Amino acid sequence: MTSDLTETGSVSEVPAQPMDKIVPLRRLVSWLIDRLLFLVAGAIVLYVIGKLGSPGPEFVSFDVYHFFAIQMPLTLLITYLMWFGVMAKFGPPGRRLTGTDVRRRRGGDAGWRRKVTRAAAKFLLHHTLIGFVIDALFILRDRAERRSIPDRIAGTVIARRRWS
Repeated sequence: MTSDLTETGSVSEVPAQPMDKIVPLRRLVSWLIDRLLFLVAGAIVLYVIGKLGSPGPEFVSFDVYHFFAIQMPLTLLITYLMWFGVMAKFGPPGRRLTGTDVRRRRGGDAGWRRKVTRAAAKFLLHHTLIGFVIDALFILRDRAERRSIPDRIAGTVIARRRWS
């Protein structure tokens, strides 16, 4: 249920909109957009870190230890910090472009606590291929609401964005 003001100024409860059939496709496209942007940001950060650490254009040697012990962890740390900054300020770019939003299951804005809980569960679950596949199967299996495992943990649902 969401709250709307009536003409008299009182608050009335309006049921949350039912999930449309296109949500799984929108979720996939949103996820792909986010992953592509994260990959591009990581590649840019890795390029900059590599340029800062190389002695010059004539240097063509590749040090595997330096790459995996220093450059990759530093790149991941910087990219994740940038990504979380963008997410906190603007929300996921893929979700904004596909017109979807995280809502409470019963309707209304999810709030930052539910969104952080959902993001943390998604972060932990999606770092393994099996976790990602199981989560995708949950979305496809749940025909009524198309909720994932992180959605169930946080009590949220993905719905069309309400423009105000």
